Amino acid sequence: MAPKYAAAAMCALTAYFAYHAFAGEQGLGHWSDMQSRLSDKRQELAEIQAANDQLRGDIARLTPGTVDPDLVEELARDDLGYVYPDEIVVMTEPSGTAF
Repeated sequence: MAPKYAAAAMCALTAYFAYHAFAGEQGLGHWSDMQSRLSDKRQELAEIQAANDQLRGDIARLTPGTVDPDLVEELARDDLGYVYPDEIVVMTEPSGTAF
């Protein structure tokens, strides 16, 4: 009678550990989800680092003594809307539709 209970207990224990190995909080399913999230976060980090490098380059180009006049002109045109007196400005409204 005892071997039957021992075998049933071993089967239940094996089923318990097998379930948690595949579907548990730290199982293979969760691991694959975390690998996917890690890949997404690495891509996001690469984009942020590229933007950061671009900003560092702009800062280096705007430090006193090494100011890049082309960058200053570009910033004045984009951010402040400056134009030369002989230029013609055409104002359009952005449209959100394809028609």
